[in-house]
Amino acid sequence: MNRLFYILLCLSVLASCSKYDVEPSPYSQEDMDFNARIQHYMESSFTSEITGVAVGEDNVTISGHYSGQGTFLVAEVPPYMDLLRLDEPLTAIPQSSPAMEIHASGDGKDFTLTLDRKVTADGGISYDRLLSKWAIFESGENGSHLVSAAHYADEVPLKRNLSPVPLKNKKGIGGVSDNAFVSDFDDLDVGSATLNMYVTGFTYLTPVPGTIAHEYGGRTYYFDENYLKTNLDAVLLKAGKRNMAVAAILLVQQASAAADRQLGDLLMNDGCSGGNLTLPDMTSAEAVNCFAAIVDFLADRYTREDGKYGRIAHWIVMNEVDIASSWANIGPRPELVFTDYYIRILRLVNNIVRQYDDTAETFVSMSHSWTGLSGDYPALSMLNTINRMGKMEGDYRWALAYHSYAGDLLNPRCWECPWSTFSMDTHFVTFRNLEVLDKWIYMPENMYLGKHKRSVWLSEAGLNSRSYSEHDLQEQAAGWAYAWKKINALDGIDGIQWHNWFDNVGDGSGALLGLRKYNDSEHGGEAKPVWYLYQVSGTGNEDRAFSPYLEIIGIPDWNIIQTVQ
Repeated sequence: MNRLFYILLCLSVLASCSKYDVEPSPYSQEDMDFNARIQHYMESSFTSEITGVAVGEDNVTISGHYSGQGTFLVAEVPPYMDLLRLDEPLTAIPQSSPAMEIHASGDGKDFTLTLDRKVTADGGISYDRLLSKWAIFESGENGSHLVSAAHYADEVPLKRNLSPVPLKNKKGIGGVSDNAFVSDFDDLDVGSATLNMYVTGFTYLTPVPGTIAHEYGGRTYYFDENYLKTNLDAVLLKAGKRNMAVAAILLVQQASAAADRQLGDLLMNDGCSGGNLTLPDMTSAEAVNCFAAIVDFLADRYTREDGKYGRIAHWIVMNEVDIASSWANIGPRPELVFTDYYIRILRLVNNIVRQYDDTAETFVSMSHSWTGLSGDYPALSMLNTINRMGKMEGDYRWALAYHSYAGDLLNPRCWECPWSTFSMDTHFVTFRNLEVLDKWIYMPENMYLGKHKRSVWLSEAGLNSRSYSEHDLQEQAAGWAYAWKKINALDGIDGIQWHNWFDNVGDGSGALLGLRKYNDSEHGGEAKPVWYLYQVSGTGNEDRAFSPYLEIIGIPDWNIIQTVQ
């Protein structure tokens, strides 16, 4: 090859790489810097510690230990502020409060501070310190620096005394509604369900006819009573009669889809760049108060001791947040920045709900990604951050709502999924390798307080029938037989909420995921073969009904549980 030509060729390749292969980061420099701060915070060892936060009826008591010599300050961090971006540690606490400054004269001291629970925040809101976290800063000539991890409330006062709603079996239905087929609750003997709550679809900032007023934080919010009765109460009451455990899925639509556009604008994060759903804005006291008011209203209504409106047993916070650009859009954010933002929402929901029902769990919603991507971030990485931050800042009863769809949504032969391996670093966790999730949830480092298993609901998971041909319907049923044998054998998996109850055009890509066909004039919600197989699952007729599907799957028996490496 001519030497000059070779040099020119190399230069051309380098120019091409520079032009096309090196893409600019989608993240702002500010977010990248914040992401690095969060990483450093998670890896830090601190010399001081907040050891406990107890919230009472009228006050908050913060206990801790500080070490060193100098001036130490206890900082309050409400959800609309970032601990690692505070310019002034006492921003949220009146400077005149002498209780917030503590002095060390030796190696360190224990301290206890008691403050009023309610305080006036930005915009005159009566802010509830139940939602805050607390940290210690050391103040010096060069400013203040963080010397402890932050800490959320460990104890909250109880408004109610409720018994838990136990799962009577592992079978459930996802996204339930009140319709002519509610008899399926009995016929399928389901023990659980999920219920979508599009909170922006029934909440208003100003009164309109037919709304219920609810005061929170010195503001009054309004809720569409007819919507509540028709879309929520009706199905919850029917589920309650059957002792079903129902988890509400809290969802926030974009402002353009909100019933009250003004409320939609308030709740939608300014960074939202598209997608189906967003996360509530957590950057202002007004927005946080609005979302907290919604959670407070729903928790109050659906955890009554008399069950007047039905019971919500658990709370799923948003949908598939690892696919943020579609289901939790606040704009492109580095993973730790996004996860930190989501944690603030989890904590807000958790602390409000605990007042009404200390048996309820706050669920994290993830797709079937694990170390691989089905969207924006790997689920395992996000879960590790949520777990690590919980251990640092006071552990709480978060649980996992996992969507174990097949890697190929349209392929019901879930036993063949090539991206679902029996390794802890598998790309996806699907019905094929639920053993990975079962092993992960029992690891002590992933358990609540290191000893209590967190609940795992497969809260949105199902299998497709490629068409309504007999062959395709039988393959869907075979996929369920395989999936159920895994679910039922693994103690770490508490239940599945089959998605979808009916075939639904909204499932995308032409997927027919229903236990029943389309509930329309043509198909009438006709039960598919998988419906009948779902019915006998967990009964004495299971083995006989499941037996014909061994041949379709190509296995001799149901000894299919694998060891995870």
